[in-house]
Amino acid sequence: MAAVLAAAPLKISAKAAEYPSEIISEAYCVMDADSGQLLVGGSADRRMEPASITKILTCALALEILDPQNKYTFSAEAASYDKGSTHLAFTEGETCKIEDLLYGAMVESANDCAMGLADAAAGSQLAFVKLMNQKAAEIGCKGTHFANATGMPDANHYTTARDMALITRYALSVEGFETYFSAWEWTIPATNKNTERKFGTHHSMIVGSANNSAYGYDYATCGKLGWTEEAKHTAVTVADNGKMRLICVVLKSTNKYAKYKDSIALFDYCFGAFRRVEIPIALKKTDVTLYDGEALYGKMTVYPMAAVELLLTDDLDEKDVTCTVNVPEYCDISAVDGIEVSVKFDKASGKMATEDVSVRPEYHIIRESDIVEADASVTKEKSTFRWWIFIAVPIGVILALAVLVLCIRAYNIRKYRKLRRHRHYQKLKRE
Repeated sequence: MAAVLAAAPLKISAKAAEYPSEIISEAYCVMDADSGQLLVGGSADRRMEPASITKILTCALALEILDPQNKYTFSAEAASYDKGSTHLAFTEGETCKIEDLLYGAMVESANDCAMGLADAAAGSQLAFVKLMNQKAAEIGCKGTHFANATGMPDANHYTTARDMALITRYALSVEGFETYFSAWEWTIPATNKNTERKFGTHHSMIVGSANNSAYGYDYATCGKLGWTEEAKHTAVTVADNGKMRLICVVLKSTNKYAKYKDSIALFDYCFGAFRRVEIPIALKKTDVTLYDGEALYGKMTVYPMAAVELLLTDDLDEKDVTCTVNVPEYCDISAVDGIEVSVKFDKASGKMATEDVSVRPEYHIIRESDIVEADASVTKEKSTFRWWIFIAVPIGVILALAVLVLCIRAYNIRKYRKLRRHRHYQKLKRE
């Protein structure tokens, strides 16, 4: 019995760390939300249609621009959504809060809410889509282009599993976004044109096993689903077990259950197979000269952290990974936040992705000079000439001589007094 009990946890552990062999979704990946490291993936860079998971970027970008407590009145353009798609029946001239649109887009996946957010944030759908593509490029997406804020089918609307993980990672960094990304339900109060609207999440994993015994996942905290005939089922889910926070993306799942099965299998594998390790960074304190365009801005000193945290499977250890960072001698102030650590895996793994990645380290910047004048004249280096030595040395010599003179004087006075006492005693003796 003791032998059976001892063997049981080993068997469970091995099962938990077994790579899922029957993923149904055509493309997928799991990414560490903290570092951006891709842990596992299948066709992660294949261009595919995202459907309504597009709204993750729509809501995050809108939330960076808008105050959720402000009100918005639907324009004719924003109210011209496809009535056959998911919507909450907003009409031209109807007014609600921005937070109602955020909940409507994330929880109900309502296209009219997404279009309202785009209009409120940028003034038009076209202007907002331009911002979406700019943001996607800014955060490192290489296989993504958006044509609308909703995710409705379009030949020029596509992404990849990796890019959607990057977009989700960015969205998680936007203040307040998780409030809407994790919501189960919401009620929009009655407006000037409609009665109150109640709705709840369609993402079975984020409600937990107690509320959904079939596909509830206790570690799942946030998520968004998508579906169109062209894209099939898509899903983005965030799960946190207290040690790791992971982002799972699955694209083109053939049915509504496959996306859950795949996501749960991938999460179980990554939580069981990966461990967090620290990889040292070979970088000393480095001085950088800053420019603002062609004008000299000042100087800074970069103090990076001593190590990068990565997730590794048991077939790799710290010595199999090399981390380097090249801090430039000169840098434009707009690129200060772009200093990254290059992570190279020196050994292949059969259990995890081992492609080279870049991780942005946490580092401290202390500016050593103020902004230079408009003429961009080069600031002089601090002089190493020790002028104070020529004052300190003479003063020191004078003080030493003064002490010596005082000591000699004290000695002579003592000697003189001793001689006087001797003479006085001799005189008394003679008398």
